[in-house]
Amino acid sequence: MLLAFALMAASAWHESVNAGELGRLFFTPQQRQQLEFQETRSSNSEDGSERRNYIMVNGVVQKKGGNRTIWVNGTAQAAGQSNDKAPATVPVTIPGKSQPVQLKVGQRLMLDTPAPGAEERKPANSAPSEDD
Repeated sequence: MLLAFALMAASAWHESVNAGELGRLFFTPQQRQQLEFQETRSSNSEDGSERRNYIMVNGVVQKKGGNRTIWVNGTAQAAGQSNDKAPATVPVTIPGKSQPVQLKVGQRLMLDTPAPGAEERKPANSAPSEDD
């Protein structure tokens, strides 16, 4: 009995170790490398300013024959029907852009806006003034 419990615990631990690898199964090697780089970079950042400059799709749930719910930056949003050509991607609206961007679950899109507080470090105007 104890042996059976030990085997079940070991197999459950082994499955959880491989779960991270399976999550990246549908990405190209370049996309996997980019995801690993972003994870390493975000875990090494000490302040939360970088975390506010991206949009990330955390997950997708779809009812059978129904609408989908997607999680973007940890917030649930209605997404409508899935795209039959690319069911693993989700259209995400970017602030200030007219066309949505297609993202897969786990992908991050870095925004062009500067981090909060970056406005204070505006570059000096290099153009000569008319008073000179």
